[in-house]
Amino acid sequence: MIEFKEVSKKYPDGFEALKKINLTVKTGEIFVLIGPSGCGKTTTMKMINRLSDPSSGSIYIDGENISKINQVQLRRDIGYVIQQIGLMPHMTIKENVGLVPKLKKWEESKYAGRVRELMTLVGLDPDVYADRYPAELSGGQQQRIGVIRAMAAEPNIILMDEPFSALDPISREQLQEELVRLQSDIQKTIVFVTHDMDEALKIADRICIMREGEIVQLDTPERILRHPADEFVRQFIGEDRMQEQMPLPPLELLMTAPITASPDRGIAAGLKLMRQKRVDSLILVDHHRRYHGVVGIWDLQRSYMDEDLTLRDVEKVTVPVIDHLEDPETALEMMNQTPLSFIIVTDEENRVQGIINRASIVRHISNQFV
Repeated sequence: MIEFKEVSKKYPDGFEALKKINLTVKTGEIFVLIGPSGCGKTTTMKMINRLSDPSSGSIYIDGENISKINQVQLRRDIGYVIQQIGLMPHMTIKENVGLVPKLKKWEESKYAGRVRELMTLVGLDPDVYADRYPAELSGGQQQRIGVIRAMAAEPNIILMDEPFSALDPISREQLQEELVRLQSDIQKTIVFVTHDMDEALKIADRICIMREGEIVQLDTPERILRHPADEFVRQFIGEDRMQEQMPLPPLELLMTAPITASPDRGIAAGLKLMRQKRVDSLILVDHHRRYHGVVGIWDLQRSYMDEDLTLRDVEKVTVPVIDHLEDPETALEMMNQTPLSFIIVTDEENRVQGIINRASIVRHISNQFV
């Protein structure tokens, strides 16, 4: 766990990059720092491995004040991935990935297998790529190496400073997905700086939005989308990403017309109507349209050889029925609970008004975006 307590950063020229910020990064989460240029996000991240020290306040890792930890040791225990990658051009890929374990005096036999394992994890066959040099890899491949190099010494914390921003959109999206997949396996504490809200929403467990050295909102992507703290956050997220809850309409707007039949019709007539209307169920109603029951196509098929049977003889009344004045949320809850594909809407005299099925709900939701 990483804790910032009343942390400020003020430069000699008077510029205050951070203003008494307090935050906690939970163990094993992807924590994204985001905000406009100059907001303090990169300064915040660099304080974790003491590339920048606070003017006041304290930072703790697992309860230990990092100002008491040797800087070199601290940095070797924290993975670091940057936009420029920083691979050593004169070293092979396996030498680059194994660099930090080597600096930490690990035996080569200890980390050689780890290097191969990590390369395999990100889809780079070590038998093909281990002895190549960085210049022989694409930008996306180099960035993959940068990511796994930060993991090679098995640090508990990995800092990532806009690591994918220089890549083309396809490579960037692939690496975002790769990071989320890797995190599900490695469960490291990752602090990730980005200026891209789409990237933050895609990878983050929690997002810290900053402005002018202060935290404006710190929460999960879902809560930030649903409950932006202020107009700045709304603007920063962008209206097209907002997930305003759509009010549910009256049931009549969710309904679709049912295919009905009289209970007194024969089995063959019922099957013919189903084929014509391309449905697998019929709603049985009397001549006043009062609800009687439901028949399904498989029940009719099984009874087809008996010419004396009517639809009444094979009807079922297990389909959920809801009153047309009922709360639409109740209807959705009934839809989620029933194993059948629809529910029936009736009025106060039990007359069928329509049915609600998943297709009718999807159609209504889709119409909201037209």
